[in-house]
Amino acid sequence: MNTRQYDFFPEDSVKNSTAQPPAGTKPSLFLIDGMALLYRAHYALQRSGMQNRSGQPTGALFGFLSTLIKIFETYHPGYLAAAFDSREKTFRHDLYDQYKANRQAPPEDMLAQIEPLFKLLEALGIPILKTPGYEADDLIGSAARLFEDQCNIFIVTPDKDLAQLVHGGVSMLRPTKNDSELQLLTPEGIAEQFGVPPAQFTQFLTLTGDTSDNIPGAKGIGPKTAATLLGRFGSLENVYEKLEEIAPKTRASLEEFRSRLPLITDLVTIRTDLELPVTLQELACTTPESNAILALLKELELKTIARRLPDAFPGFATAGNALTEGTEAPENKETDALGDPREGSDYRMISTEEGVSSLVAELMKATLVAVDTETTSLKTCEAELAGISLSATPATASFISFARTGLSREKTIELLRPLLENPAIAKTGQNLKYDLLVLKNYGLELSPISFDTMLASYLLNPETTHNLDDLAARHLKLRTTKYDELTGTGKTKLHIDDVEPRKLTDYACQDADIALRLTAILQKELAEEPNLRHIGETLEFPLISVLGAMESQGISIDTRHLAATSESVGTQLLQLKETIHSAAGESFNIDSPKQLSRILFEVLGLPTKKTTKTGFSTNVEVLEELAPLHPVVGNLLEYRSLQKIKTTYIDALPKMLNPRTGRVHTSFNQHITATGRLSSSNPNLQNIPIRTPLGREIRKAFIPTDPRNLLLSADYSQIELRIAAEISGDGKLIEAFRNREDIHSATARVIFDTPDITPDMRRKAKEVNFGVLYGIQPFGLSKRLNIPRSEAADIISTYTAKYPGLFEALDTIKTTGREKGFVTTLLGRRRYLPNLSSRNGNLQKAAERAAMNTPIQGTAADIIKCAMILCSKRMKEHDMQSSMLLQVHDELVFETTPEEQENLSALVEEAMIEAAGVCGMKTVPVEVDCGTGKNWLEAH
Repeated sequence: MNTRQYDFFPEDSVKNSTAQPPAGTKPSLFLIDGMALLYRAHYALQRSGMQNRSGQPTGALFGFLSTLIKIFETYHPGYLAAAFDSREKTFRHDLYDQYKANRQAPPEDMLAQIEPLFKLLEALGIPILKTPGYEADDLIGSAARLFEDQCNIFIVTPDKDLAQLVHGGVSMLRPTKNDSELQLLTPEGIAEQFGVPPAQFTQFLTLTGDTSDNIPGAKGIGPKTAATLLGRFGSLENVYEKLEEIAPKTRASLEEFRSRLPLITDLVTIRTDLELPVTLQELACTTPESNAILALLKELELKTIARRLPDAFPGFATAGNALTEGTEAPENKETDALGDPREGSDYRMISTEEGVSSLVAELMKATLVAVDTETTSLKTCEAELAGISLSATPATASFISFARTGLSREKTIELLRPLLENPAIAKTGQNLKYDLLVLKNYGLELSPISFDTMLASYLLNPETTHNLDDLAARHLKLRTTKYDELTGTGKTKLHIDDVEPRKLTDYACQDADIALRLTAILQKELAEEPNLRHIGETLEFPLISVLGAMESQGISIDTRHLAATSESVGTQLLQLKETIHSAAGESFNIDSPKQLSRILFEVLGLPTKKTTKTGFSTNVEVLEELAPLHPVVGNLLEYRSLQKIKTTYIDALPKMLNPRTGRVHTSFNQHITATGRLSSSNPNLQNIPIRTPLGREIRKAFIPTDPRNLLLSADYSQIELRIAAEISGDGKLIEAFRNREDIHSATARVIFDTPDITPDMRRKAKEVNFGVLYGIQPFGLSKRLNIPRSEAADIISTYTAKYPGLFEALDTIKTTGREKGFVTTLLGRRRYLPNLSSRNGNLQKAAERAAMNTPIQGTAADIIKCAMILCSKRMKEHDMQSSMLLQVHDELVFETTPEEQENLSALVEEAMIEAAGVCGMKTVPVEVDCGTGKNWLEAH
């Protein structure tokens, strides 16, 4: 079939002639809301990370085509067309300039799938309808009106607005939540689902407005109120005729809305009167020519779609095509129709000591075992073992269950110890640090850990999802049972020990089995990327045990100091509150954005900056802009800062003490940040302010567990600037570091061209030194330094001229990143940045800033991880009592005995400097600042 894309021009006086439908039952015409369906498919499959091996995203295409094929499989349509919006502004923009003004730019990875979709539709012989100035809704409405006498019309859309077109001969088909079925909505179904029949739907939308299109409805009137009004009075006209019968608040809203009625009605009404220069016969469905469509599907690696074509199109030629004969397309990352892990698997429950002994004897012959624990809590310090699952052969796993079996956890652990601590048998799993910590509570050291599927996925692409469910779907085409499906939710949620044994066994075995299967696949993928494999084997996987030891150890807190600090801050907050209320002339709830907005913008008359759904914004950015205009704003900023720190740390830390250990046990996360940096949670120690007086008071609360011990802090000195110098090879930067100069003073001498540096010059140099690593612009620098933008521009311009090597290197990073699609650290860690090629300027600029910073921050991440591993290894080799407690930014914190203090300082400094060299620092020297004290503040 030839390409059929119809551009409709309503002003043309084209008269439509249509072929006569077959005698008897009317044929069906399916009108697809193309862009709405593509959007829905994109967001439904976004987390799957579907793409072909060249990096072309395919999730939206897969979802769209799945729905399309479902239509052909189920309904065998006689006629079909897909309508799309055009890029031009529509007549609605002419009516209302704020129409769709709140819409964010479409996601880049979805936009990248539009052209391939058009090619696929062309190859399938499906006409595309679009016209400048009108939306797909209007084309669908006009086509439905034009052909409703000859066909039964089915509108395929997730958009409720098209419900206004439904009547006896026109129905809607809406994709359901799981996309497995299409929900048929007749006039009765519309009335049941929305509370109003199709005939009243335009009036319903007029009252409610449409937030997605930025169409304002009557204030305070939502869907329920609108449906009630129309149901009671029959029409919008009758509503206004009988306003006196309506409650005062709603009546006032309707009165205020009356003047906008005609405009809003025009905006929400779908046009049905456009002239469409197309005949019904031109929309007829035919069997597509196989070579064209299969070639496209092969390129996109949409194997499942190809296999379904014969069922959708009788007579479709498939002979000799590998895509439809079941041969796996190479590197296929498509989310296929998901299978059940239990099919063909051997999952066993073990409930006796004899069974455990037999299993251990069997697994002692293995070289690799996948381990997974089932527990009573996600908090490792509180979790009790409900069972342990083990797998050494794909599709085979055993679950040692403690629930209602009488098995002793302690005895079982001893039976498992020869296996799980055996240095000759490698261990793998999903997020093994959790299992390591749980088993550590029972005195068992899970080792050696050779692989972790979550971290392997993170290394391959840090910005996709890494949970077991998604990995199983993406790589194995299996749908795993989720925990909530096992236990239920809410009031009826089961304790894990009360789950039916067979279900618990299948669930637990599934996790170990899937982890083992994923290990083989992800090992192969890492093997194809030697740098990533090296990072996994030398950094990420060994770090699991190091972090496990740190988390298990925890750190002690001086609760008395925090209580005194809380009281002091509480007094400051009360004083600030009084000052703010006095300036406002009245008391109000400072923590209420709505009340604060009224004070700032109505009472004090300050200019508004940003709007939100509930009114004018009072966020930190807005307050910082308003601060020069009124002193009360500075008080508000200080109030919020104190309140946040008090709530987040001062009052929260004592509540986080583990009752068993008496210490705080933060969790270090290896798979969260895109740069490779560790993050921490519960509590997040990375966000404790370092330079503020209150932040220092919080650090003072971190103390050794043993009162006679000390804390030792070891901090890399200006590591990111040193890495920037290494990457760029800039002579001036390297020379300054080699001469052990104060880098900010050295930079100030260069950019201000004077040997006499003032503190203000150094401050400016420091901001620009760090700012360039994040792509800082004159506006940002002027804001940070509180100087005119012209002066900030001059400083950046001078810096660029004086340090050409640095800026050439940063430009090269951006260019190379655009060509390859990713940037790397010195060690080869990757971060994918597809938006470097974005047509959206804001997205591209953001990606460029990330591209410049990631190699620097990512290399710093590699270095500190390597340092942690080296420190841990050497402390064990020297049989030290000291322990590593925390990693925060570029700093490591240890607890040490007075006797080991000197040796530990030397060991840590040496290891940290060596780590920098291992991770690529060959030219620029690295320095480490070490200090000790009775608390973290003293040590730092």
